[in-house]
Amino acid sequence: MKIIKIIFLGLFLSLSLNAKVISTSSTKSSTGEGTGLTREDAINNAIIEAIGKMNGVSINSIKKSNTSVSTDNSGSNIQDNYNKQISTATKGRADTYEINSIEQDENGKYLANVTIFKTTTTKKYKTPNTDNRRSISVFDSTPDPTKSGIGSALQQKIISALLQSRKFNVLDRETSGYYEMEKALIKSSDAASDEVYKLKNVLATDYILLFTISELEGKQKTSNLTGKSKTEIEVIVDYRVLLFATRQIKFSNTLSMKVNIKDNSLSANEAALKQIANRISGDILNAIYPLKVAAVENNEVVFSQSLNQGDVYECFALGKAIKDAYTKENTGRVESKTASIEITRTSPKLSYAKITEGKVKVGDICRPLINSNSENGYTIGRDINYQTQEGGGVNLGF
Repeated sequence: MKIIKIIFLGLFLSLSLNAKVISTSSTKSSTGEGTGLTREDAINNAIIEAIGKMNGVSINSIKKSNTSVSTDNSGSNIQDNYNKQISTATKGRADTYEINSIEQDENGKYLANVTIFKTTTTKKYKTPNTDNRRSISVFDSTPDPTKSGIGSALQQKIISALLQSRKFNVLDRETSGYYEMEKALIKSSDAASDEVYKLKNVLATDYILLFTISELEGKQKTSNLTGKSKTEIEVIVDYRVLLFATRQIKFSNTLSMKVNIKDNSLSANEAALKQIANRISGDILNAIYPLKVAAVENNEVVFSQSLNQGDVYECFALGKAIKDAYTKENTGRVESKTASIEITRTSPKLSYAKITEGKVKVGDICRPLINSNSENGYTIGRDINYQTQEGGGVNLGF
């Protein structure tokens, strides 16, 4: 139990790191000169000139407010009285002033030089820094309601895979009701005043990922030699990525995938869904963020994201950019194969691979090598044979 508490505490600290309300203060000043037959008139006219240099200040209201100014030899009453009148007349745009100098000429006329000040404090809720990431929202667009159970589960697995890549801000669009409850609490009298700065920080998405489960099939096979059974699942998923700003379809593909599992346990279901989700998310990541070598240490290739152990990649050096002969758009860069690698170990943020052929350098891009004959490869789909359960669930045969 202690270990679990420590793990959750560490997770909380990592999630809350750098998330806080930041206060910033700035002071604006303006200097003016004024003359008058009395000391008060000279100061008044100097303040009028100084405040006139600030945006949106009503000068007439200051003239009117200063008609009742009184003074004494110490000058302290002048400062306090003017400060109050300045703040009232400028509606808070100036809050104090200083008399730099005041002189009287041979004709008895006064010349004053003053500087007025306005200090502004702003507050902003600072979220953890993910400014360099693009935002994406994931939606299940499967029209068949009998597949809603498997669609929701696959959606969650795709979200998890995209989060683990640390390349996207993955946005939630499914639980708006919970956000409304939290907003009501923040706006209530029970919440601290600074909590309100958490509002109005919602990100708009850059990309929308839509996927549709077209077909599912599960077939059980029993070995004549061992008598053990395993289930072969085939699934066809259509998916596309839209650029929200223009509604352009930036990427589209169809996954026809075969997965073999050995029992009908919940963990087997989870593992199968994870394999499907990893293929879809990996395909999208390779299209938007091609896998790039982050480091080469002790003949091991290091990547700054979590990959699947055992996966094989081909690596390429990038050459000159190529433009389309008609549209003049950049269509990519010349790629020269440099090596083949295999992922040997992974962590939540890093992956390591051994070089099986050739040489690799930092900056090379790597693309997955899919074996169509393997159980995790892309194959041709078949007619569906899943069964709908009571309550809307789906039995895939595994």
